Amino acid sequence: MKKNLIYVRKIILPTISFGIILFAYHHFYKSSYNHLDLTTFNKLIPSNASRDQQNGTYLWSLRLADENYFRIASLLACRTVEYARGSQKYQMSTCSNFSTNEFTIANTLQAQKWLFEHQHPRNCSNKRFAIIRKFAWSGFGSTIHQIVWAFGKALTDDRIGVYETPGDWIYGNCKSINPDCFFLPITNCSVPTVVDGTRTIYINANIGQWKDPVHPPVFRNRTFNWYRAQLIFYLMRYKPETWTEVQKIISASWKTSSIDSFRPFIAVYVRRSDKITGREMDRAFSLKEYFDLFDADARRANVSNIYVNSEDPKAFDEFLQLNRQKQGYYKLFSIKTRKNIVFSSLLRMPRNQRGQIIYEFLTDLFIEANADLHAGTLTSNWCRLVDEWRLTLGKATIYYTPEKKYLFR
Repeated sequence: MKKNLIYVRKIILPTISFGIILFAYHHFYKSSYNHLDLTTFNKLIPSNASRDQQNGTYLWSLRLADENYFRIASLLACRTVEYARGSQKYQMSTCSNFSTNEFTIANTLQAQKWLFEHQHPRNCSNKRFAIIRKFAWSGFGSTIHQIVWAFGKALTDDRIGVYETPGDWIYGNCKSINPDCFFLPITNCSVPTVVDGTRTIYINANIGQWKDPVHPPVFRNRTFNWYRAQLIFYLMRYKPETWTEVQKIISASWKTSSIDSFRPFIAVYVRRSDKITGREMDRAFSLKEYFDLFDADARRANVSNIYVNSEDPKAFDEFLQLNRQKQGYYKLFSIKTRKNIVFSSLLRMPRNQRGQIIYEFLTDLFIEANADLHAGTLTSNWCRLVDEWRLTLGKATIYYTPEKKYLFR
């Protein structure tokens, strides 16, 4: 295995230099284990590139699949999983050598380049727009997926997606009251003041948009699973202020603001409570059922650090009992966040307090996406967010799920 894999503290893809970067990336990308290292990558950035150009196109501080990840992946058995969306089926190999897998880092870079350039034209005056509004009243993962769906419809119609400002996103804790509160702006264009139904239209970000396919021509040959993951990756680029809050939460829990000292690690998200009472999940799964799926792989790859996330405090008590049975093999780490927080309890909170909870959510998401292995239930929109982030980062190892369902609806 060659040693020049990507290790990303901050990926920088300014529009004016992307062609040079992508050319160099393909030059160095001679195998699935041969990636462009960060030092070389950064040398390709023009010295006169503005800070906005440098920071505008990518997620903050997420790591693309690196040599540590591929070392672990190479120790695991190759498997094939089938993702499903209604009658649509998509088989994906979880082999560490993913030459036949569309979730390559090269494909992610190309997709993010296209999305950024589409949403950031040099001249906005001759463009058509779709104002995304009426954000769904649902859980955080659910509402994100529905915003992504509305964004996808805008792209299909060759429109620039913009958020209504001020919007009515229940998670927005700033003046815009839309996802720009936490993520880098969706576009550099202003929100049109006139909606004429031709040059500018409305698209509601609610459940009503889920019935239609949303593939613009440039992505017509890609699977829906890959396409939606790329849209999520673009829309959820953390703002510098968000990343600062994430670091604060991590620092308050540990002696460091970095998760590097815990790698390699596996993340487990245990979803229960309202998912069970609302019958979105067939039943609650014990922590042991998750562990039974990955325990042998974790030991084979010498992964003993484990990050547990759950709204159910009982999951942590279960871990203590279960780990005693495993002779203390696993070393638990977690962040200090409020538990028993579900959609109904969030609605009862003041907006500023709700915003702080979202920072905790986004800290969890950052940690889980950076895990080397992950377990959860994909009937949960949250777990699907994690899975989609991981796939776009090039992490194609199996997603351990006791439901045995791989969903991308």
